[in-house]
Amino acid sequence: SICLQFLSASLVGSKNWPVVMMKTYGYSHGFVDSSPNLGLLWYFFIQTFGRFRLYYIIVFAGLPYIFISPICARLHRYPFEMSTAFAFLWVLHKPVPTIYDVFITFTLVLLSPRSVIRMGNACLVAVVSLIVPIVLFIMDYWMWLETGVGNANYMFFQCLAFNAFYATILLEFVVASLQRDK
Repeated sequence: SICLQFLSASLVGSKNWPVVMMKTYGYSHGFVDSSPNLGLLWYFFIQTFGRFRLYYIIVFAGLPYIFISPICARLHRYPFEMSTAFAFLWVLHKPVPTIYDVFITFTLVLLSPRSVIRMGNACLVAVVSLIVPIVLFIMDYWMWLETGVGNANYMFFQCLAFNAFYATILLEFVVASLQRDK
């Protein structure tokens, strides 16, 4: 990754490289866009006052780093499961999560069959139920932003349900990975 960054810096030039990086990574990491998406932060940022925006950007950008040391301490014997948990956390705290990120993390979960076997029924219910908030989010997005008859609170509830189901899958995966020790 570092080699690719140096290659891109040499190709676009040192003056244009920060602009390219901001256009590439700024959208998904910089809380630039407050349009509705499957994450929870868009609703929070349209509700806050402008003078507090920078404070909350710093808080929400630093939030995933709180979970690094506990996950490393508990899953140090299982590096692949630890990487999968970090991918889950990144999608959960990402300002603009996409459905592709969700599918990548589900694929990573399936590559840990000893943990998947130990996952409980709550995970199965969450996986099956995950499609409902996604479909309703798409419908609410169309109703609110295209026709103007929807409501932001309905969209936020679908995002909240999606993130709750997704966090349930993450918790079940981490607990199942820790049960391998017993």
